[in-house]
Amino acid sequence: MSIFDILNCEIMFNMTNQPNPQSNILLLGLKNLRASLTSFSLEQFVVNTLEMLMYLERDEYLQALKKSGAKDKGNGTYPRSFKSLSRNSLVINIPRTRYTEFKPLVLAFLKYNQEQVNELVLKLYRKGLTTRDIADILTNFFGEEMSYAKVSDLASTFHEIRQAWENTPLENYYKVVYCDAIYITLRRGKSYSKEAVHIIYGVREDNKRELLDLAINPTESAASWSASLQAIKQRQVKKIDLIVADGLKGLENEVHKHFPGTLFQKCVVHKMRNVLTKTRPKDKDQIAIDLKEVFNNFDSNSTVSTALDKLKRFIDKWKVYYPYLKRHFAEDTLEYYFTYIRFPYTLRKMIYTTNSIESLNKRIRKATRNKQSFEKPSRLLDYVFIIIKDFENENWMKYPVSAFAAWRQKTQLN
Repeated sequence: MSIFDILNCEIMFNMTNQPNPQSNILLLGLKNLRASLTSFSLEQFVVNTLEMLMYLERDEYLQALKKSGAKDKGNGTYPRSFKSLSRNSLVINIPRTRYTEFKPLVLAFLKYNQEQVNELVLKLYRKGLTTRDIADILTNFFGEEMSYAKVSDLASTFHEIRQAWENTPLENYYKVVYCDAIYITLRRGKSYSKEAVHIIYGVREDNKRELLDLAINPTESAASWSASLQAIKQRQVKKIDLIVADGLKGLENEVHKHFPGTLFQKCVVHKMRNVLTKTRPKDKDQIAIDLKEVFNNFDSNSTVSTALDKLKRFIDKWKVYYPYLKRHFAEDTLEYYFTYIRFPYTLRKMIYTTNSIESLNKRIRKATRNKQSFEKPSRLLDYVFIIIKDFENENWMKYPVSAFAAWRQKTQLN
């Protein structure tokens, strides 16, 4: 809503709901102003309308004081510049009184319009524009002068929102929780480096998805994920059926330490990529096909036993050329790559990898692409947090995953 819409609403309200001599004077004045728009600019029309509204307010104010026995009278005006989303700032003359503090209601509308400017700044910031870009846009297109520091200060409101969220309890139970990290450039002192932003989101009992934890660490490790798991425990998460995460060494131990009895699925897609990075270019296509077949266990006849048989045949086929291949599938962690088979086959494609978070990662990468780097960790977390919450409202909360209605809290090995 622009200032012109606000004025129109206020004027129409006065004319239709509060018929009095002042309204008639205002209506007549508006007709005269509109009739003279050939010589008055639209900005001048707004200025005159604002001033007329405030004069009427002052008249009513003085009349009310007179009835109460108090004494006061008009005492001229004082100028104030008013910034709007137009090419130029407007200067209006605000009427005042001599003995008492008179504040026209119209001033509240002027303040509201500045809040509109602030809202626009925050929208542009969360869409990925830099503070310099936003300041230039306001100056070049809307005539609003706002320093880079002011834009940055407005963005600090995200920090307050994130802190409030961090102090809010989570659900007690989640069907499945996904853990993934995305690397973003951060400035620490005079150096720049890509650091791991840890993201945890979960599927609730009503099949809606929500952000559970957001943290930043120099790199991704079992220890860093342990801290994130501890954080959601402290926010009252008590039970998780399944956690899906990368194949980091020792991560399964941290999962079982914080959530005993929770099943753990190591991301199959990450494992396939790791294997393919160690193969010759001429073999990659065929090995990729064979690996997909090993983990293609999405029908009702697939079992953990048949999956392990396929893996053994894969290793036997390629061990002549890649004798170290078996080391990629250590016996002590092998079971965690086939946990998804323990669930109904209609759900397996949704839980055998962390790729369900990839659409969110794309949103984050797009939003942070223009920002080059963030000056401190908290500012980075504030920004990523607001991007995720926007995505959550537009997607995760709006579209529950109906397939998870088939979830079984207790599963058995086939």
